[in-house]
Amino acid sequence: MKILVIISSTHMGNTRKIAEAMAKNAPVTIAEIDSVSEHDLRDYDIVGLGSGIYFGKHDAKIIDFAENLSDTSTPYMFVFSTSGTGNLDKNNKPLIDLLKSKNKIVLGSFGCKAFDKFGPFKLVGGINKGRPNENDYKQARMFIESVMQKYKDLNTKTVK
Repeated sequence: MKILVIISSTHMGNTRKIAEAMAKNAPVTIAEIDSVSEHDLRDYDIVGLGSGIYFGKHDAKIIDFAENLSDTSTPYMFVFSTSGTGNLDKNNKPLIDLLKSKNKIVLGSFGCKAFDKFGPFKLVGGINKGRPNENDYKQARMFIESVMQKYKDLNTKTVK
């Protein structure tokens, strides 16, 4: 099994830290969004998309990438995010819905709070200092294991 995790980790490096935690428990290749083309996706069984959340949305480059996915790329995907709020459902739902509209099978969604000193948070020195933390990394490792299990389960059913 090969997993590609495409990230946009621009401000604090929080998203990269979560991707690196996932890579400790899975065969993950981490790539920045600017260095990946859709052609690269064909070499992977599962593709994850992750970024920080900016004004309630994933990074625009991640959204643009998802909008331009074709049916020939891997159908198995997952979504993750880091944010000042950590509001998993609200933050990840738009990207999940977009991927589903592209006939992708979303194997899971993960999000956690992260140090944020963007915009007004800068005035108070930021929020969520020390995040992501060891518990967040543990949760990310458990998440990627659940994604791999869902992939195996779906492909075992297909073979039978």
